[in-house]
Amino acid sequence: MVRQILEKHFPKRNEIANQQFIFAFFPFLYGVYPYTEVTEKQKEAMAEAEVPYVYMSVSEMIENCILNLMK
Repeated sequence: MVRQILEKHFPKRNEIANQQFIFAFFPFLYGVYPYTEVTEKQKEAMAEAEVPYVYMSVSEMIENCILNLMK
């Protein structure tokens, strides 16, 4: 289904580009939840370690990924 969507909306992309998109996007999609649901303990630990964290919603993160993959 994703391949069909890519072919319909991006007819100039070749098969290799579509395959690369799929192989990059789906592992990202399955792993996005831990980045969007950060516990208070995790927030405290990151603040203590001075790790910069920018909250993004699931839809913001997915949109950002897709836009970068389509470049």
